[in-house]
Amino acid sequence: MNHRILGLVAVGLMGTCSSAMSAVILSENFDELTPQLTATSVGAFSTIGGTNVDIVGGGVFGYLCVAPESGNCIDMNGSGGNPQGQLQSNTSFAAGSYLLSFDLIGDQRGSTASVTVTFGNYDQVFTLPSGDNTDGIIVNQAVTLTTPGYLTFASDVGGNVGLLLDDVVVSTSVPEPASLGLLGLGLAGVGLARRRRKYN
Repeated sequence: MNHRILGLVAVGLMGTCSSAMSAVILSENFDELTPQLTATSVGAFSTIGGTNVDIVGGGVFGYLCVAPESGNCIDMNGSGGNPQGQLQSNTSFAAGSYLLSFDLIGDQRGSTASVTVTFGNYDQVFTLPSGDNTDGIIVNQAVTLTTPGYLTFASDVGGNVGLLLDDVVVSTSVPEPASLGLLGLGLAGVGLARRRRKYN
């Protein structure tokens, strides 16, 4: 086997490792929380800048968490004081590559509202009309952090009617164990072929 063929075999084997699975670092659907108004701590997130949000669900405006949401969700505009919510993850994420998923849906109360989502190189404004339950659904958005940082959701509208947030997930991509094993076997085979060639 010549070096060119060995190289092609190695490249082909490495290509099989393109599939990946996710290791979840943060998963927050807010369902374990007690619904309440003017909240400053909401599971894996806390408000910053003196703001607050509402944990809605059940008997506390639960009708707002329409499909695809279920259980509790977060009204990004709270109820009293400074209600223009700014949520920041309690976790500071190390520099690296991540996958980000979350649901933002319309406020369900007849207004158009807006939220800015910031995480590393991802900085996106979502402006959704009241009944928009699809355009703010993000699944496995690739994100890169060049320095440690936080995930933030910040309401861009005043008052107490904001977009609704649910199902936030941050994960990392890691190679599947089967793909790593296949790569290891392939590289071992390449090494063995080179060794055989050396002694022939």
